[in-house]
Amino acid sequence: MRQLRILHTNMHRGGWGGQPNRILLLSKGLRERGHFVMIAAPKGATLIKRAREEGIPTFDELEFPKKFKPFSIVRDILNLHKVIVENDIEIVHTHGSQDTWAATLAARLSPTPKVVIRTRHNTFPVANHLGNRLLNRKLVDYIIVVSQGIRETYKSTGVLGHKIEKMRIIYSAVDPSRFKNCERLEEKVKAEFGIEDEFVFVKVGRLAKEKGHSYFIEVAKRLNQMLKSRFFALGEGPLRNNLEEQVKELQLEESFTFTGLRNDVCGFLRCADVFIFTPISGESLGTAVLESLYHKLPVVSFRIEGINASVEDRKNGFLVELKDTNDAYHKALAIATSKRERTKMGANGKRKIERQFLINKLIEDTERLYLDLMNSL
Repeated sequence: MRQLRILHTNMHRGGWGGQPNRILLLSKGLRERGHFVMIAAPKGATLIKRAREEGIPTFDELEFPKKFKPFSIVRDILNLHKVIVENDIEIVHTHGSQDTWAATLAARLSPTPKVVIRTRHNTFPVANHLGNRLLNRKLVDYIIVVSQGIRETYKSTGVLGHKIEKMRIIYSAVDPSRFKNCERLEEKVKAEFGIEDEFVFVKVGRLAKEKGHSYFIEVAKRLNQMLKSRFFALGEGPLRNNLEEQVKELQLEESFTFTGLRNDVCGFLRCADVFIFTPISGESLGTAVLESLYHKLPVVSFRIEGINASVEDRKNGFLVELKDTNDAYHKALAIATSKRERTKMGANGKRKIERQFLINKLIEDTERLYLDLMNSL
């Protein structure tokens, strides 16, 4: 099988979430299969730091500005064009809005044909205007989505036209090799935070509006009145101060902890009784949900587009209506106080992940698409 030369781009800077996690897992897997893989992201990006720790080549002389800054945009295009040419890149695989524009234009300026693929990770609508139609219908060769919910969002706006028929769903995945030391990490987490006989509820995600942490805190307030509980929000983001103030106002300081970014997430998942998932927009599948299910942790989630691909209502967790913290509280309470229910749902969740969401499938499906597109040139 031929070696491919691949460049992944990502616009995110700080924090960590499903998008950079997928890029890193995919890059590692493709490299292990003999391909050259490089990652480009803004300077200071967490993805760049973690890619370098894995020995993956990186480039970070980029800005990918959210606002219209012509000089920065042109500079990013020229820098990416240089990276593409100097590294003989054949496939440019983009993952966000700003990096897709810059990397696609950089690839199209290349002296030899390049395949451009876009993976769409969230359900935010893509506006159907001339620029987006040109980008998605003409300049990008192929679009991957990580859940059916994203496909439905594209379909509703019509921005892809007939190209939506060529779209492929490739789910995000769990890499079991990352979880070899989780039993030790569980004990470490228990010791660090003094967890003994409390009920433990966990949420993992960037502390941003669309992730809905304020609803998790509302659920926590009610659970804390009924159970001896501990609550952990893993992740970092711009709303941390606001959320900490909400916790203080609800007098939850002694039981609610913001941990920041952690490298021992599986330790928390193994400690927990229920995983709470409360996004209000944009979310499509939830990598943290996949990992919690893999660790036999039942999930209580808002019913959002795409989540039913992993969370099966009443089988490995519960789905409640968007922003319905009352129902989320009752469902979380029911799981936490029934060991039999937790055990049954946990086993169902593990089987679900092993059947559909392991890393080998993500890598093989993506590699197969790459080869098909390259062979069609």
